[in-house]
Amino acid sequence: MTPVHHHPEGPAMTLANATTHFEITDDGLDDEFDGLVETLEPVVEDSRILVVDDDARMAILMCRLLERDGFRRVVAAGDGQRALEILFDHPPDVVVLDVHLPRLDGFEVLREILRHDLEIGRVTGIVATSGDTAPSTCQTMLWAGADDFISRPFANAEFALRVRRIAQRTRALRRALGHARLLEGRLRGVARP
Repeated sequence: MTPVHHHPEGPAMTLANATTHFEITDDGLDDEFDGLVETLEPVVEDSRILVVDDDARMAILMCRLLERDGFRRVVAAGDGQRALEILFDHPPDVVVLDVHLPRLDGFEVLREILRHDLEIGRVTGIVATSGDTAPSTCQTMLWAGADDFISRPFANAEFALRVRRIAQRTRALRRALGHARLLEGRLRGVARP
């Protein structure tokens, strides 16, 4: 069983006031590699999680479930526009994204996240969620690029487990991208006369 960690600032810590950085250094690593990866093996609980839902009660519930599961960097946004502002200012590792949102709906936010990730060469995990149980809602979000979809109401433990799985996968993909960039840079250096 995973131990429960409580954040000293209370149940809804925001990314804006997250000042603790986890860092491991190893003098044996190449300087090139150090610049590509923020940390060697950060724990998944340090993942930045952005919960986007216009239902304040649901947003609070999801944040608390994730914090109870050990995540320490969870923030919520009440609409799609605010979610994108947070995304650009403090890029999350995982976005829990409601489909039906004011200002910008979940589909538009998803498209913008994917466009931004492609532009900067980053991977963001996306777990779509909705009280709309129509199969077409789930299928449309998955086809559009979401990594997972959870219908509401959901089982609390399953919700936290799915977000954790996407956070782990996102971290692994980012490490792989960092290694690929390192190798690409080395190959370019070797290929030069």
